Amino acid sequence: MNIRQARSTDYPAILQLQGENVPEALDERQKRQRFIVSRMNEAQLAAINRGIGIVVAEQEGQLAGFVCLMPADMHPRPPVVDAMLATLATQSFAGRALSEQRMFLYGPVCLAAAWRGKGVLKRLYAAVKAHTCHDYDVGALFIDDDNPHSLAAHVQGLGMTALASFQCGQKGYQLVVFATR
Repeated sequence: MNIRQARSTDYPAILQLQGENVPEALDERQKRQRFIVSRMNEAQLAAINRGIGIVVAEQEGQLAGFVCLMPADMHPRPPVVDAMLATLATQSFAGRALSEQRMFLYGPVCLAAAWRGKGVLKRLYAAVKAHTCHDYDVGALFIDDDNPHSLAAHVQGLGMTALASFQCGQKGYQLVVFATR
């Protein structure tokens, strides 16, 4: 398996994988196992990749998964990110106020169904930490309360910290953070 920064030739496969994993494409059983909230287009992927980047996992030319990494001050951004950042501003992690730490946004992250449970998320996470550890102290993400599988994968599976709950509209989310070193 090859873990690397995305290339523009990866964007169609990323968009296809994203489209297969948004809530409206899944039945109720599948939604309990995983889904992603974000819907991006090719221009947004290119902008993200020009910033901190998109890390992909691929095997023999087939996309196994991806994770997007963005600066916390990115614009435009969805209302859920604004709600997350407002919550984050009042929190501390590793003994320091998060507002005093160099932070980036992690996500969305998505794995192809055939690659789940095979260590791909752990490999992507290790690559993210290696890619960000010199410029950032903390990665932050949000996980929809209706997606307990993702919360377990990130908190129990990867050792991230679920720091606080927050609301955006009628939906509940978990603010999750991790140290880059």
